[in-house]
Amino acid sequence: MTGQLNLPLRLADSASFENFFPAANGEALAAVSAITDSSARPRSLYLYGSPASGKSHLLHALCRGATEQSQLTVFVPAGLESIEPELVSQLNPSSIVCVDDLENIAGTRVWEEALLELYERVQGSTGALVVAGRRPPGEAGLLLPDLATRLAVGGVYSLHPLAEADMADAMRLRAHRRGLELSDAVISYLLRRVRRDSATVFAMLDHLDAQAFSQQRRLTVPFVREVAAELLGD
Repeated sequence: MTGQLNLPLRLADSASFENFFPAANGEALAAVSAITDSSARPRSLYLYGSPASGKSHLLHALCRGATEQSQLTVFVPAGLESIEPELVSQLNPSSIVCVDDLENIAGTRVWEEALLELYERVQGSTGALVVAGRRPPGEAGLLLPDLATRLAVGGVYSLHPLAEADMADAMRLRAHRRGLELSDAVISYLLRRVRRDSATVFAMLDHLDAQAFSQQRRLTVPFVREVAAELLGD
């Protein structure tokens, strides 16, 4: 199979390079965004970090950015039951293939063999394989030493969750890219009411944006309090 695999997956609407607040992850952001340059891209890249550190955001942003440049892309959530590893191994090697959540298939030989085969095919072509997991390649629990070695050969970048001190600026950036203006009062209220990790905060922003649009309301503290009360069950 040399054609593109049509995976029934949807990229996060809100994920882009422009609304990724780099903080301590500026080097990783630059490395991933450089993959869109087909003339000088590395053939592989590996991202690792804890949940809510931005790994999935960067993979989704890469797929979106490359697609907008008419490049072939595939986003693969590792271990998803509807995706056969044999199909992944035969993806078009000219594609940018983003494999998320490596830990879901680490220790499963058929999946590891599929990734290793895809890696080797991409090396001889013009695509790229970008893999993300919670641990570095050598600590990911892989059965195949060759796979761990190869994933470590390309650039390996550690991602760090946003510090609390960066959260407000990250919220302003995310809101601004969606045409929203968040007052200091709204930001302060949200950071008091929801868990202070980027995944939770940004999911709340997405929900508020949808509600504000449907009700034609501004993001005032009373409106945010009303929506948050419904969502959180207060």
